[in-house]
Amino acid sequence: MKKIILTLALAAVAALSANAQIGVGVGYATKNLVNGDNTASYAGFYVGGNYNIELSNGICVAPGIDVSYVSNSGTLATIDYKNTEMYLGIPLHFNYAIEIANGFKLTPFVGPTISFGLSSKHEDEVLGTSDNYGNNSNYGRFDILVGGGVAFDVQDLIRVSFGYNLGLLDRNSSDDVTTKANGLHFGVAYLF
Repeated sequence: MKKIILTLALAAVAALSANAQIGVGVGYATKNLVNGDNTASYAGFYVGGNYNIELSNGICVAPGIDVSYVSNSGTLATIDYKNTEMYLGIPLHFNYAIEIANGFKLTPFVGPTISFGLSSKHEDEVLGTSDNYGNNSNYGRFDILVGGGVAFDVQDLIRVSFGYNLGLLDRNSSDDVTTKANGLHFGVAYLF
């Protein structure tokens, strides 16, 4: 019985691998923390990869993983400050490839991303550096985002993508105003 299960499992992996493609890329990322009428805008970069698996007739699912680093800085009441944040994202995008010419595909995608804050720091001239996820903080590490976008594939080697994510959870539970994160991302990936 174990041999039959192992054989079926290997056959399933082989079938998925025959219609799967790995992508590894980098890109530009923005993040906006919207708190009522106030918005804090961050900009930075991300690195990551995904595994695009064809399910049926061009419909694919692409689980992935990425790490984003974003920052913002400015002056508030003559005090210079800088905020930095780093996130681990686990997207699960569903996509459909449309061949627009020989070797060129346009691929719209949509799906959720689970986001976990790895670090969030505030630094200024008066208070020094503080951890926004510290013991007395109400700033949450966890978020669920829903997003979509479009990718353009060239010869199944290079992918250029553009997308938007909208945060669903309140990131700051310390007040009555909801704080949500959203942002754009633009990147280039190499396809294996």
